Amino acid sequence: MSKRVKINIKSSLFAALLAVLMISCQKEQTSYTFTGIVPGAANGTKVFLKPVTENLIMSVFSTGDITDSTEVKDGKFQFTGKLPQAKLYLVVINSKKQADDPNMPNYQASVPVFLENGEIELKATLDSIPLASNLINIGRFSFSNITVTGSKSNDIYMNYAKGLEPFAGQGDKIFNEEYLPYLNPEKGAAKQPVLKGVDIVTRMEANNDKTNAYVLDFVKNNLTNSVGLTIATQEASRFSLSELNEISSHITSELKATPLGKETALKIEELKNIAPGAQYVDLPLKDNNGNDVKLSNYLGKGKYVLLEFWASWCHPCRADIPHLKEIYELYHPKGFEIVSVSMDNDKEMWQKALKEENMPWVQISDLQAFTGNLTKTYKFRAIPTCFLIDPTGKIVTTKMRGSFMDKRLIEMYGNEFDKQK
Repeated sequence: MSKRVKINIKSSLFAALLAVLMISCQKEQTSYTFTGIVPGAANGTKVFLKPVTENLIMSVFSTGDITDSTEVKDGKFQFTGKLPQAKLYLVVINSKKQADDPNMPNYQASVPVFLENGEIELKATLDSIPLASNLINIGRFSFSNITVTGSKSNDIYMNYAKGLEPFAGQGDKIFNEEYLPYLNPEKGAAKQPVLKGVDIVTRMEANNDKTNAYVLDFVKNNLTNSVGLTIATQEASRFSLSELNEISSHITSELKATPLGKETALKIEELKNIAPGAQYVDLPLKDNNGNDVKLSNYLGKGKYVLLEFWASWCHPCRADIPHLKEIYELYHPKGFEIVSVSMDNDKEMWQKALKEENMPWVQISDLQAFTGNLTKTYKFRAIPTCFLIDPTGKIVTTKMRGSFMDKRLIEMYGNEFDKQK
């Protein structure tokens, strides 16, 4: 009799333990608790949780979009919630008095973290967390002094970021130490040879090609997890049409049924229209005389065309006009064309700028600035933005400014710059 009771007690204990484990697992699968341990943060310091929607740049400088907020107490903060999938957030610690506002996070200590249902913990001294403005692109900051545990998705993301560091570091080095000084020589210094700029951007493009290959490989090998889908969405603009089609073919119908999978598939479909290798999208506009025209009046007519988006009020755009005039004079006789599309909404300002600049190539606009179909179709938020269109009307590249344009022109037509002397 005593043996039977002993067995029943053991069975009851096992059943109770199993029930506790099942409840624990169920809780882990349906909610998260995210705890931050941040020595150096004063009591009452506000902490905001911002979803990273498109990329870190947009999240850093966006206003609003606050998922949750809390305050630091005894060097700690905590968030709780539920997620259908792992998701990337920007944790903003408002420790700077000059910007105690969630709408100015670029001045605040911030760290990207992939949250997923479960117990997640972040440990970092406040001074080891970068200002959001230093995060701009993942791979430009080392997270070695920041520890996040409990999120497998974040582990994958941090490994991805670490792999980007060599490429980001090399690209920044060439840009800051060589290309910027080339573009902005010291006052009184002689203009440097065009081929020096071409050499600099050639090395920048080689580094960028390696970056693209790394990102593409990561995406293709991680599309079944939230990190891969997120990176695919954020980095889709760096891929060609054929690469986008390859990524799209790996997004299964089951993935497309998830929030992140649906978002990634939609983003890729949008960008297929303007990726290198895609046919340009025709749009109705007006020329500077008020006549109705279309992009098809000028593109796909057997010549390479620089499709440039600019505006009268855009200082960088107008600063580039002398260079555009130079290359037009050199390469227009060889068949190169320029079509400038103004993003103005004030006709008088546009016409005034045209008279002042006296550009000898096609000038068109819809005078709807950033509210019309131009930005919706060609997916840009800032100007100057340029597309090189090939003789058949396909997009070649969007890197057509400064020495990047010089390099491409020399490749297409030969070096006409040296013949100026």
